[in-house]
Amino acid sequence: MTDNTQNSAKMIDNSGNFSRRGEIFYHSEALSKELVETFGGHHMTPARRSAARLIIEMPTDIEGNERIDYITSALDNNETIVSETQRDVVIGILEDYEVLQGLFESYIEGVDETTLQGKALRLEDGQQIPGDLGEDNTQSPWSENPPIPAPRIDDLIKAFSTKGEGAQGVGLETAMIVGAVTLAKLKTTPYHDAAVYKQAVFAKNFLIPVCSIVGLDNLESELNDEVDIITGRNIGDGMDGSDLSNDIDPLIDEVDRVESLHFGPKDSVDPERFNFAMNNINQIFSRLLGKPDLRPAVETTSPHNTLFEVGTVTLQSGSKVEARARGKGRGSYLKKLLRRIGYYEPHSQPLKDEGELHPIDLYGMVVIAEDDTQMADAYVEAVVNALNDENITPYPSPGRDNECFVIKGSPEFQENIRRAVLERIPDADMELFSFKDSGRDFTDAKITGFSETGDKRVPFAPFEMQFSTPDARLVARTGKKAAHFFFKLRKVYGDLVSMTDETADAIIDIWQRKQDYFTSPEDGSKEDHLTNQSRERVVHFKEKALDRRKSLLKRVREMARRALNGI
Repeated sequence: MTDNTQNSAKMIDNSGNFSRRGEIFYHSEALSKELVETFGGHHMTPARRSAARLIIEMPTDIEGNERIDYITSALDNNETIVSETQRDVVIGILEDYEVLQGLFESYIEGVDETTLQGKALRLEDGQQIPGDLGEDNTQSPWSENPPIPAPRIDDLIKAFSTKGEGAQGVGLETAMIVGAVTLAKLKTTPYHDAAVYKQAVFAKNFLIPVCSIVGLDNLESELNDEVDIITGRNIGDGMDGSDLSNDIDPLIDEVDRVESLHFGPKDSVDPERFNFAMNNINQIFSRLLGKPDLRPAVETTSPHNTLFEVGTVTLQSGSKVEARARGKGRGSYLKKLLRRIGYYEPHSQPLKDEGELHPIDLYGMVVIAEDDTQMADAYVEAVVNALNDENITPYPSPGRDNECFVIKGSPEFQENIRRAVLERIPDADMELFSFKDSGRDFTDAKITGFSETGDKRVPFAPFEMQFSTPDARLVARTGKKAAHFFFKLRKVYGDLVSMTDETADAIIDIWQRKQDYFTSPEDGSKEDHLTNQSRERVVHFKEKALDRRKSLLKRVREMARRALNGI
């Protein structure tokens, strides 16, 4: 552990006392600023950084004219804000944030106040769950299945879309900044505090879906992981005396043990903590496909726990494909263990044997080919290498009997792969393969198995390698029925979540804006990136600020006149 982490090894709870939540010692403001820089990366500009600082430091109970004065004074005294354009961006982000806060308050009002979830969302920050839910109420919303109330998809998408009736046009930079700040709060708030439940609902129902749409995968994963860890702890505490209550700490300890072996100590800021995992990822790509050239997606010197890499792989044919890789987060890992032991009963799967306790996708990789033809060629090459390489052991994911090679697509796509594999390996065991017709609009293939690491402490790296195309990934981001975030929500909430055609179109709008946002190379163009709705809010804020200044100036002049008259 570095000195930076040791020096930040204490945090102050709501009462002003030093306390431990159970996951990390840290002061929320300091961590917020670190995480904004981490996930903002080179997209942070002086104006965005100033807006983030104000979101972090502004008193939570400030509103109305007092809020206008606070923001105006901060901008007047900020030497990094040197143009009216920068000033507009700061105000735009702050006004966007106020829109999100208002939408979340409206969401809370729509949750039935007689339910555990509704009661918890109406508690004050600092109150305890379940202790403050009622004299006779010992149950917790965390123990509900699911623990988070269903999102309102149409309202969520309208918040960030610029198209259609009621669109709020909240900026993507605001989502990124608020996501990092919320992550810091999740990491530092005691997990029985009512505030952390509200932060978890806000993250799950507002921030995580938009992160999924625009490709902020690292931030999406971190937010999900924190919520899942907090959920696991509260589930265990909420079922006092049960087997799960007794098992939750050993389960979390087991998750930490495995994760630390692969991805380094929890909440470490040592940039070398991911070296073992990155070497494993390079080995898997090399053994199955070719030469990888990957780099971490965000800086590794801040206390985040998930590894994401981006880059390319040069195939044996000499052509290149895009590649992504990630390590499984602690929260996702814990959730899978809870599911394996039967907690999430509607979706639980029976264990085939003791070895099925741990997930196969500890390492997740994606290969992005130009089209279905290149994808099929690359996939066949990887299949052949997986069957022939002594350091690779194909192995089915939990829930599958034998299938280590899963192919989805049109009948023609499936047949091309089947034929190509048999041409290379005539006696290939086809029971290891699963073929599924998903039509011509979506093709997908994956391999699951183990790769030898060469390390006696951790001899194998469980992995899942998925093969896709830009078109298929776009469907996974924005498709009405196939969007990944919506697919996952439907698995949890079923018919409680739905999406209109108008909302589906609005998702495309959000994704298209992301292309402009993430590809603007110069700070100047980034600084000027506000939606029309944000600009309207900026104009309105400035009008109120000007009226406020005129009123104050009039008051000063009146006081001066009275003073002169009294001489």
